[in-house]
Amino acid sequence: MLKHGVLLHALVLAGVGSLIASFQAPIFRVNTQLVEVDVVVHGKNGPIANLNQKDFTILDNGKPQQISLFSVQSSRTPKAVKAAPLAPGVVSNRLTASGEEPASPTVILWDALNTESSDQAWVRHQVISYLRSLHPGDPVAVYILVKTLRVIQDFTTDSTQLIMALSKTNAEQSADLSAPDLPDLQGQISLLEGAGPPPTPPATSPQGAAQAQALLTQDQALLVNLESAAEAAATELTDYALRDQVFITKAALEAIAEHLTGLPGRKKLVWISGSFPALNLDDRHRVGASQIEVLDFSPQLYHAIRALNGANVAVYPLDPRGITNSLPQLANSPSFSDPSTVSRASSLPAAALTAPGIDTMNLLAGGTGGKAFYVTNDAAGTMKTIMEDSEVIYRLGFYPSDEKLDGSYHTLSVKVARKGGAIEDVRARKGYFALDASSSANGHWRDRLTESMRNPLEATQLGLRASASPVKGASGVYALDLVLDLDGLHFEREPDGRWIAGIALGTQFGTASTKGSLEIIRIRLTEKRLKEALQDGYRLRRTVVTGSATGYLHVVVEDAATGALGSVHVPVGVQ
Repeated sequence: MLKHGVLLHALVLAGVGSLIASFQAPIFRVNTQLVEVDVVVHGKNGPIANLNQKDFTILDNGKPQQISLFSVQSSRTPKAVKAAPLAPGVVSNRLTASGEEPASPTVILWDALNTESSDQAWVRHQVISYLRSLHPGDPVAVYILVKTLRVIQDFTTDSTQLIMALSKTNAEQSADLSAPDLPDLQGQISLLEGAGPPPTPPATSPQGAAQAQALLTQDQALLVNLESAAEAAATELTDYALRDQVFITKAALEAIAEHLTGLPGRKKLVWISGSFPALNLDDRHRVGASQIEVLDFSPQLYHAIRALNGANVAVYPLDPRGITNSLPQLANSPSFSDPSTVSRASSLPAAALTAPGIDTMNLLAGGTGGKAFYVTNDAAGTMKTIMEDSEVIYRLGFYPSDEKLDGSYHTLSVKVARKGGAIEDVRARKGYFALDASSSANGHWRDRLTESMRNPLEATQLGLRASASPVKGASGVYALDLVLDLDGLHFEREPDGRWIAGIALGTQFGTASTKGSLEIIRIRLTEKRLKEALQDGYRLRRTVVTGSATGYLHVVVEDAATGALGSVHVPVGVQ
């Protein structure tokens, strides 16, 4: 997780504002960022729990960094950060109704978009079987992706609620985004290929034989042209369908990353999916006279990986196709006599590594510090392995030595040197965005607000609590009470000692409604008031007019300096 304003928070609460005031610069800019990296280390016998700070080295764009924060966390320690329970009618983008902030949570993404219905059935049964034995302290959410991303169950430690949510996916069918006439075209191709040449009509004379042969040649040419046109049309439709699947999946992964950014700890995303190929070598076709086009979706995947890394989310793909479904040619292989034990890529034959979608699974897992699981018929055991993967987490933090925080993506690498025992696996996120507060992320804030409005999940980088209560004597008018947590907001200090920040506040009533508002707000606080607001939050009050309509008011706040987002759906007139 990338934190902003950490130095400011510490200095103000410590009461050392007079020290800051001694600087002669016109404005003291708070641009200190703490980059946190959660690391999972495994040896031959499982997680390694006895490492210390000197065993780790962090490289930021290849440069070693001084580790300023070090801690060790166990998955069996309490994960939820307790706060005061939310009052009736109050909602938060970080806290549950009981006042808990899920730490190190897990999202199960049920991908009906890229998975056949027949493959969903058995894996659903196995995942539900695992959830019955879920540890009560593990916060888990269930989302589903069809043509859009939806929340079936947000974070809870109640396995009964999770099982009920997962059972609801029974009604979902695997989305076929291809054109409706695609199977007909593919059937025509098969018929044309199997029909063979048309029969030669009997000839009664040499002239008749020549004419018959000419007609036969013409028919064969027409047949070849028809076959070629049908195949080209089928290929084009298949390509468009696959592109749609990839872009919808990419958007869903980025939406989940935005939703999890503000939650503490290393997050796990279990992507239950039949996937799609990152590089479709089986779909090579000619474009023009000499160019051969190959579908390559790696740029879209790398973009999603960067968003997931910025949110400290590790992806654990789980292939629901199993051995007998996805790779029947492997079922009789001697090395797979016990398919329930297969989960390591190192033990797979080459055919498994080239199966459709395996490259995408490995790319997302390897790029985010997770692990891919495929060619296995033991999904329940795989879920247990994934949930226990973070049994021991080493949390490292550093302040980047490179002061050119230009908004670019920085690559991260973690090395572990341990005496007296071999280390088999070190996993951590592979990068972060070095946000530049001085550039104000200007020019794109309207686009980001619009994108956040469309996101079915709430952005959590800025913490929000909100409620809407009816105004007495004014039908259809509500008072919006919004509390913004300032710990993620960028502040600058003016010469007179006051601290300033800028936010954009947008509202929209309902998903398709044109009712809403947009305003730019300048927050200007004395040091004393800032201390209080850091503790209690910064309160904003607005009036919302909805008339006779009821529903949810989508509220989005953006830090004008860094682009950090927070959003929340506030019930208006909803019991």
